[in-house]
Amino acid sequence: MAAAVTAGCLTWGMTSSTAAPDPRAASTAPSVEEAQADLESAQAAFTTAQQTEQAAQQRAEQASQAAADARTAADQATARAERARGESTDAAAAADTARETLGRLAAHAYMTNSELSGLMQLGIADPEEFQARSTGVSELMRVQDSVLAEAAESRANATDAAARADGHAAAALESAAAAEELSTQATAALEEASAASAAASEQLQKMREIHAAAEQAARDREEAENQPDRGDRDDGDNGTTDTPPPSGDGVFQRPSSGSITSPYGMRVHPLTGVYKLHSGTDFGAACGTPVYAAYPGTVDSASYAGAYGNRIEISHGDVNGVDVTTTYNHLSAFSSSRGQSVAAGDLIGRVGTTGSSTGCHLHFEVLVNGNFTDPMGWLQ
Repeated sequence: MAAAVTAGCLTWGMTSSTAAPDPRAASTAPSVEEAQADLESAQAAFTTAQQTEQAAQQRAEQASQAAADARTAADQATARAERARGESTDAAAAADTARETLGRLAAHAYMTNSELSGLMQLGIADPEEFQARSTGVSELMRVQDSVLAEAAESRANATDAAARADGHAAAALESAAAAEELSTQATAALEEASAASAAASEQLQKMREIHAAAEQAARDREEAENQPDRGDRDDGDNGTTDTPPPSGDGVFQRPSSGSITSPYGMRVHPLTGVYKLHSGTDFGAACGTPVYAAYPGTVDSASYAGAYGNRIEISHGDVNGVDVTTTYNHLSAFSSSRGQSVAAGDLIGRVGTTGSSTGCHLHFEVLVNGNFTDPMGWLQ
């Protein structure tokens, strides 16, 4: 059974002493065994969520490091590509310069040799000088071809190197982008895992509270079975008013408005099914209806009292020769405190359904010399 939890508050179990609880609370509370199973399930879910978060943290760190490494590699590849392009540009410029320089030298040599050839035909130039210069021009042309070929090869190699470097840089940039995307996904997964872990932790805490409340409810039920019936059922609702209810014919006045829904006497307990004494009189009234002191006295206690719920005890001392105490049970709120002196008709609390109760009502008790007695004998 999965216990319902809303807005950080349990939807069943023990209620606050200052607010009227849901009358259906007692019937929806899980057993201790069910609460224990829910608690163990929540603990297992929390452990799994923690493990998932730790794994996500590790993956996120690895992905972040991989992205950083890929970005560094991409930067280095880009730098190499820029250097290669620069070297390619330099090689092209060197080849162009060599071509221009050798072209000028060849043209000059050719023109000089042509002039010498004309002079030789006129019989002016020396044939041996012409032969020597012709050989020099031929050698110059051979050197020119060799230098130009080397320059062209160097230029081609530099261009190829630049192209390869650009390709490597592009691939490195793609790898870096992919690594960064994986890092982003890993970070998102970590955030999701962290949120799930936090939710599991919150749910575990709620299950612990539910389990503790279930154990308390079990103790209250056991206490209810071992004590006189305190009037755990209410079938009436006559509205609320801050005007004190009318006094009865007896010594005490009525402590609250509303009809009597369960009188004093033996009955089958509505929660435990045990036939036992119902130790007081139940007045059916809406939660929040004022509750008044039935007779002057001193508040002995105003606190939560297990199956009684929020309970006020007022000691009236000697009344008609006997020691009398009245109790007001299942209250939703206190309007008096321990040690306070009250008069008959003073507002002391509000009707509720705390403790072992299935609906809003006031369970009113009268104890004479410490023993339960029928309250109606004192009210009429």
